[in-house]
Amino acid sequence: MVSALAAAALLSLAFFVPLLLLLGSFPAYLRFLVRRGRVSDDAHKRPATKVPEPAGPLLFLGALAGELAVAIFSSSLVPIAVILGAGVAFAVGLADDLYVLGGKTKPLLLLLAGLAFTGVVLLRPNLYTPIVFFPLINNTSPHFIIYTLLAIVAFPVVTNAFNMMDSFNGEISWFTLLTSLALLVGVALRTVFAGFSIIRLATVLPLVAVSAVFLLYNRYPSRAFDGDSGSLMFGAMFAGLAVTGGVELAAMIAIVPAILNSFYTLSSVRGFVERRRMKSRPTFLGDDGKLHASREPGAPTTLVRLILLAGPLTEEGLVQDIVKLTAVSCVLSVIISILTWVL
Repeated sequence: MVSALAAAALLSLAFFVPLLLLLGSFPAYLRFLVRRGRVSDDAHKRPATKVPEPAGPLLFLGALAGELAVAIFSSSLVPIAVILGAGVAFAVGLADDLYVLGGKTKPLLLLLAGLAFTGVVLLRPNLYTPIVFFPLINNTSPHFIIYTLLAIVAFPVVTNAFNMMDSFNGEISWFTLLTSLALLVGVALRTVFAGFSIIRLATVLPLVAVSAVFLLYNRYPSRAFDGDSGSLMFGAMFAGLAVTGGVELAAMIAIVPAILNSFYTLSSVRGFVERRRMKSRPTFLGDDGKLHASREPGAPTTLVRLILLAGPLTEEGLVQDIVKLTAVSCVLSVIISILTWVL
């Protein structure tokens, strides 16, 4: 049984190590990217501005520091499993940032993130419980093989969903912060009301801290883009934390906007297509400085395009609408967690 003092120390380390590391190093890292010419056009502004990219390597470093702090303090392999899966996804994303991988190559490589994560179960058999918990009704019976296969497949699904929510200033940082907070609440409720390990709760905090700091630099008008290395890493951490926390259903509810966006996009373009190679764009920047939904028949159907069909919006206004949708999903996620672990 962990004492209250030890629990407070563990939770503080998990949150403040990545937070302070990123707050102290972000300005210097962005200057480094600018000196190396690693900048991208912010295409949704007129004239287009140059923004340092990718911030993914620094974001991963912050997440790694946080999870290692938890692992060293607790001698647990749970944060190691989470950061292994995130590390593989980060590496795939960084390769895509530097060389541009194919639309079908990325999902296949991201299966390796799931394999890296689930591989730790060989050293720690209770890394995750092969049961899906439902509110007010019976849970599924334990099926280790089926659950593990689903966990592996979840990594490319969730990471690509996060990646597709990374198109506008502040979109991915707001999305990750809100959904990670919903995840944190779910694991916290399980910890308090179901006697779950405090280590599982501490393992969620680095993602909260990293996304919170990134929001300071990624919100409108963006001073940093994460690149695929950042968004894929965020998605892999979220997937791993949902599994180790045993809050899969609540996690899925929290990311419903991303799931819908992925479904609309993949169904409209008929499969995995690298977004930088799409022939038509779902939106365009009008002469009024606002974003408009594309009227081209072949344009991908995305969540953003559906929102803009109601009328053009500024980039800031568009992201605010997406944040509101995400907030509603996260509230529903918290309600699911309450029904599951409290009632």
